[in-house]
Amino acid sequence: MGWAGTSTALARLGGRYDAPVLSAMRLLAATPLLLIFLFMDGGLGTLNLDDAPLPALAMVLSGLVGYGIGDTAYIRALGRVGIQRMAPTTTALWVAMSAVGGIVLLGEPFGWNLVAGGVLVVVGCTMVVARAVAPVATLERPAATTLEVIGAVTLVAAAWAGATLLLAGGREELSTAAAGAIRIPTGGLLIASVTLLATRGAVRHRLPRGRDLALIVAVGIVGTGIGSWLYIYSVAEAGAAKAVVLNSTSPLMAIPLSMLFLGERPTRRIGLGTVLCVAGTLIVILG
Repeated sequence: MGWAGTSTALARLGGRYDAPVLSAMRLLAATPLLLIFLFMDGGLGTLNLDDAPLPALAMVLSGLVGYGIGDTAYIRALGRVGIQRMAPTTTALWVAMSAVGGIVLLGEPFGWNLVAGGVLVVVGCTMVVARAVAPVATLERPAATTLEVIGAVTLVAAAWAGATLLLAGGREELSTAAAGAIRIPTGGLLIASVTLLATRGAVRHRLPRGRDLALIVAVGIVGTGIGSWLYIYSVAEAGAAKAVVLNSTSPLMAIPLSMLFLGERPTRRIGLGTVLCVAGTLIVILG
C-alpha cells in the first residue's frame, strides 16, 4: 500500500518537476529515518565494512541500480505513460525477471509454473500496454507511444530485478537496518550529485516548494523509508520469492488511487490485463 501511494504521488508531481529531482529528494528525505533505524539496531558497527565489504558493496550497487536507474526511469515515465500502464506491467515483469534471475544466478529450482506464469504475464502486459488507459495528453506533455511504453517498462523492470537479486544474493549477514542505511542514501546522493553536475546547479531553482515539498517529504518517509525497510525485512525473513509476490499486489491498490487522485479513466481491458499480470506472478513464484 505504501508503494502504491508513492506511485500515485509521484505521478501527480511528475508533470511539474524533473524525475531525478523527485527521486533524489524522496531518497534523501528517507535517509534520516533509515539512520535512526540503524542506530536503534546497534549503530555503525552493524555495517561490518571491515569484515564483510562485499555485502556492503552489493547493497551500494543495489541502491544505484534500483533507485538511480529503475526508480528515476519509473518516475520519468509516469507522467506520460500513466500509472495504470506503468504499475501493473513493471511489477509483473520485475517479478518474472527476478524469478528467472533467481533460477539462473541464485540456484533456485525451475518449474513449469515459470512457463505458465510467464505466458500470463506477457499476455497481461500486452493488454495493458497496447491499448490501455493513458493520461490525458496535452501540448506540454504528449502521450507516450506504444514503443516508448515498452522501452520504459523493460528498463524499469530490469533495473528493479537486478537490484532485487543483488539484495537477495549479496546481503549475507547485514541486518535490515544496515542494508537500508546503505542502499537508500547511496541512491539519493548519486542522483542528486549527477543532477547538480548535469544542470550546473540550476536545478536548485526548480525544487518543489510548499505543498509539493511536503508531499515529497511524506512520500520519502512513508513510501521509501518505511516501505523499503519493510521490503528488505521481508526479503531477509521470508525470502525474495514471497517478498516480490506480495509486492505484486501493489498495482491493484495503485489503480483505484489513480482513479481517485489523478483522474485516470479505467477500462475493462486494463482491469483484465492487471489481473492476468498479478496471476502470472503468483503462478511463477508460488507454483
